[in-house]
Amino acid sequence: MILSNYIDARNTMYPAQAWMLTTGEQFVLPQTCDHSSVYGYSFGQSWLRVNGVVYAILPQHYFSFPVNNEFTVQSISDGPLFLISKLGYRAQTVIGRIEDRGRLTYIDGCSDSLLVYPPRIGDPSLSMLYFPPGVDQTFHVHPSIRLGCVARGQGWADLKHTEHALTAETMFCLDEQELHRFKTRDQSMTVIAWHPDGDWGPTDHNHTMLNRTYINK
Repeated sequence: MILSNYIDARNTMYPAQAWMLTTGEQFVLPQTCDHSSVYGYSFGQSWLRVNGVVYAILPQHYFSFPVNNEFTVQSISDGPLFLISKLGYRAQTVIGRIEDRGRLTYIDGCSDSLLVYPPRIGDPSLSMLYFPPGVDQTFHVHPSIRLGCVARGQGWADLKHTEHALTAETMFCLDEQELHRFKTRDQSMTVIAWHPDGDWGPTDHNHTMLNRTYINK
């Protein structure tokens, strides 16, 4: 597990980078990230300029943007900004606010919500994981990297032989096939997690609009 305010994951199966920008910091996405996608979560209020359009992102809001040739952070107030740049992919524009708990059941009493869905099966996604107090997860692995940050609360990442304390605004990267689990004690923990791939999502032959369309013969 990597804990840092900058994570370079360009040498993985799904090249990406991540930043945790501080309050008041201005930022320009490197030109090497043109024609890519940016995902993120704002702890305070942030003003982003994306392809000539300025967006005001409120606290506790997540987002995704396709980037043609411009992504700049013009201002951040009252809290940091978590950013992920995914090379070689064009996301859809999505902005929303996280909820208190997840909508879906996850392992060991946890829950999760899909925040930014994969437009097609296999595409990247952004999720919110909620860990109630007193969680002691089963050890597990993921086939691809996970980039994430702690949005609220606190807990621990257990890597079998080492433990890392996790608090709000901590950014991390789990390597491919890295054995791990998360734990909480007397507080809950909410994590924003980015998945670069997946085995779920709509296809041309299986999606909500098509499946609820009945041809009148």
